[in-house]
Order: sequence, then structure tokens, then C-alpha cells
Amino acid sequence: MPPPTDANRFRMEQGREVTELARKLCPTGILVRKSDGMTTAEVTQKLIKNPATETLFEATFQSGPLIAKVDLLTRTDDGWHVQEVKSSFSDTRDIQNYVADLAYSVMVLRRAGLLVTKASLVLLSRDFLYGDNPKRLFEVMDHTAGVNQLSAKFDSFCDVHVSGMLGETTPEAKLIPACRQCLYFDKTCLGKGVNHTVLELPSLHKTKLNRLSDDNIVDLRELPPDLVLTERQRVVRDSALSGKPFFSDNLPKSLESIDWPCYYLDFETVMTVLPLYEGQGCHQQILTQFSLHHRDTIDGEIHHQEFLADADRECERELAESLIDAVGGKGSILVYGNFESTRIKSLRDRFPDLKPSLEAIRNRLVNLLGIIRANLYHPEFRGSFSVKYVLPALGPVNTK
Repeated sequence: MPPPTDANRFRMEQGREVTELARKLCPTGILVRKSDGMTTAEVTQKLIKNPATETLFEATFQSGPLIAKVDLLTRTDDGWHVQEVKSSFSDTRDIQNYVADLAYSVMVLRRAGLLVTKASLVLLSRDFLYGDNPKRLFEVMDHTAGVNQLSAKFDSFCDVHVSGMLGETTPEAKLIPACRQCLYFDKTCLGKGVNHTVLELPSLHKTKLNRLSDDNIVDLRELPPDLVLTERQRVVRDSALSGKPFFSDNLPKSLESIDWPCYYLDFETVMTVLPLYEGQGCHQQILTQFSLHHRDTIDGEIHHQEFLADADRECERELAESLIDAVGGKGSILVYGNFESTRIKSLRDRFPDLKPSLEAIRNRLVNLLGIIRANLYHPEFRGSFSVKYVLPALGPVNTK
């Protein structure tokens, strides 16, 4: 696996900070560490045998090749309460994934001989604001029933899966939706040496993908002729196989709708788990920078303006006022996607006195992503309309 990126390390560091705050819920807790040549699992067993131990942080358990480390482990009257800390809100859409994570840990703990009587998730509260007491930061949610059911299910097939993962025989590769995000798909697995794969087809329904998987079809050239495709999927297939870009008849008209002078706007934001400034809550997105290029005519000289926030304070109003001044009162403002529109809407709602000017800016936005997606496709897009694929395919990129 490649080393974690700076962004991944930043997320991990924020998760560590949240976990440390959660430990304050149990001030008598003991952090499990290696000691006197003992592993953390051995130290954990020694501590839980001591009746005086009430709470452990990062208790580690091992059962054969299975290992689990839990954030908070608290003694109860009839056993132990397992708690996992997550840096997400209590109403997160990922709740079932977190329950599954907790269920795995409970399965390992029980296999290691621990009597687990309760299992909970410790999640963030949307009501917490900067400067509040850390105790207001968390909501403890009891998921014992769901965890018990899922951990029993895991336990029923765990040994088969472990045997498969640790065996000497490599499992047979199979085309599944997760292949789209796999780092090894086109390097060492099914996509290796295939110029264009069926995964380039946009919005390919899982039933169709399952059919292709069952028929061992990965190469786009082997697509069954009776497989029903949408218009966009047909465009992608035909362009990829012919090696020629596709341009719709409506593309010139769409581009002619751009008014001059023309501006090119890009926003940057920061979003931290814990709030940075007064009045803000967890996971609140903050505008920190804009970059604005503009030219008066299609072949005119390019000019550039920008705004960069002071990291020591919140600067969204200053950014909004600077943006209003920079874009003037006429001309199209080109963006790639809906992000800039969403952030301007947020500024508009936050600063009512700037609403007319900010709404006027939103009305001038032209979404290039929408124009390209509807009217253009290049084989080198590889099924993606990300600007990282689109720009190199359509023309030279100035990296200076």
C-alpha cells in the first residue's frame, strides 16, 4: 500500500484528537501500552483481571490471527461495555459501517474470552460549538442489539474468510463495483493491459456489471451487443473504441452563451472535525481562498486576482467583499462543478446585507462541467469527467 497522503495524515490526526477528548469522559481510565516485554494484548489481559480496573483506553485483544483494539472499555456490574469513538455526527449515513466495525471488535473480544454486555458508538453532536465544554461534544449511542446480531453473523463465517486470506492460494479476481476505486485494478489485476475497460461506462447498473462479471468480460471491446446502454454510455463506448473524441451539435451554441469579459473562478475551503473559530460547529466548511483569472476577450490578456485568508481568524466576510469587488458587474463567471455556487449561496445566507451582490454573482456562473458532460467526450477521459482527466485530454496544461 502507498504511504498515507498529507490529507490522510491530517484526518488521522484529527481522529486522534477526538479520541483524546472522548477519554475525558472516563477520567480514571488507563491507556494500555507495552510494558516489561509484554504485548499490548498481554497487558490488557493483566489489567482486566485486576478488580480495581474500571476503564481502559486502546485495550487490545487477540484471538488467533484476529486482533481488535477498542477506544474505550469500561467495566459494568455484569461484564464490559465496549465503546468506539468516531469523528462523525450521530446522524451520519455511515452508521451501519460503524456498527459493523464495532461488531467485528466485539466478535474478537468474545473469542478472546471477554464478557461483553454492551456496545456503543461515541459520535459527535451537531449542537457543539467552539468553546463549549468537551462533554457537550459527544453523543453515546447504544447499538448492543445490532452489534450482537452482526457479530454472531461474522463469527459464523469468520474462519472461512481468515483461511482464504491467509492461505497460499490467491483468490480468483472478480469484477465488482469496488474495482472502480481499487489501486491495483489496472496495475496488477483484471484491468492490467486492457486499454479501455467496461468500468469506463458511466452509471453502469450493478445488475449489468454482475452480468459482465459472470461472463468474465472486462475489456470494453468484448461488450455484448445485446447489453442495453444509455445514450451517454454509447457515446463513451464508441469514442473509446474508435479512439476519436465526440462533439455534439449543441456544443458551439453552449459555448456561445458565454459573455465577455469572462472570469474563471476557483474556491478553496478547509473543513476540520473540531471547530476553529467562534460560533462554528464540527465539520463546518470555511472558505479560505479564491483564485480569479479574467480576460476581456477570447484572445485577450489574462489577469489574475486572489484572496487568501489569515489562518489566525475567520475571514469569510472579507473574502465575500473582495470577490464582489473583483468580478465587477458583467460577464460570465466560469466554474467546474457546483461547488462555487454552493459556497456563494452559503455566504449569501450568512451575510444578508451582501445577498443582492452575491446572488447576482451566482446568476452569472457558467458550469463548464455541465457543458462538457452534455456535449463532449474524449477517450482519455477514461470514463471520468474530473478536471484531472479532462484538461490533459483536451489540451496542454501549463504546470508553471
